[in-house]
Amino acid sequence: MIQTVRKEKIIRSLREAGISAGDLVFLHSSLSSIGHVEGGADTVIDAFLEVLGDEGTLAVSAMSSMSPFDAATAPVNVGIISETLRKRPNAYRSLRPIHSVAAVGKKAQWFTEGHENCETNCGAGTPYLKLREAGGKIVLLGVDMNRNTTLHAVEDILDSSYLEVREVDMPTYVKDYPGRRMRIPKFPPGHRDFLRFTPILRKKGAMTEWMVGSAVLKVIDAASMFDLAEKALAQDPLLFLCENPACAYCSKAREVYEQSEREKEE
Repeated sequence: MIQTVRKEKIIRSLREAGISAGDLVFLHSSLSSIGHVEGGADTVIDAFLEVLGDEGTLAVSAMSSMSPFDAATAPVNVGIISETLRKRPNAYRSLRPIHSVAAVGKKAQWFTEGHENCETNCGAGTPYLKLREAGGKIVLLGVDMNRNTTLHAVEDILDSSYLEVREVDMPTYVKDYPGRRMRIPKFPPGHRDFLRFTPILRKKGAMTEWMVGSAVLKVIDAASMFDLAEKALAQDPLLFLCENPACAYCSKAREVYEQSEREKEE
């Protein structure tokens, strides 16, 4: 039997998991994993906003495959909760193809502004680094660590060898965009095995886990996550790549890394 989950239950679970008034929360989610939520995605968003209060901020990934990227109309392709928040009249959305974010609340404008001026999608000056700066929390609701986009920011900081240069259609907010292309350095394509990082967060006490309906709720301290991930990648630069030989991307990325190491020795 599918569990019916009401707003009051979600609010209670969020508070018990350590989410508090004034927090900046970056949410990745799956509505269907929770069960039958009365009121759907809007109920989940409203529950978060009630817990966060007037001083808090709720952000989501607003990644889209629309090309060229139009911030006003491009649908989010990472879940109905994120798409529903993106459509709210008081939501701000960052101007950045592919790794856009959207936010509602006290710091929403600050969190999203200037993304279009950053050199990379996930590095310096982006919302992903602002999350660390502001002492925010990453929340995974019904999804696993592989949905934790912010870990790409750690790869960016450490200049992981497998990051690529990608060209995309110029976004529509750029004057004379038709027919032009935009160059994105340190682009994180392909598969990742961020699941390997989950036990590290647990062991170091940087993540709490609770339940919301049928969904597992993971609450991660962003600053601690960055510190731990930087140390882990410094020790094992290929930590976030899977070891499945059938995975073409990760196999190629390992070859690229090994080649770069050989070149350093020469």
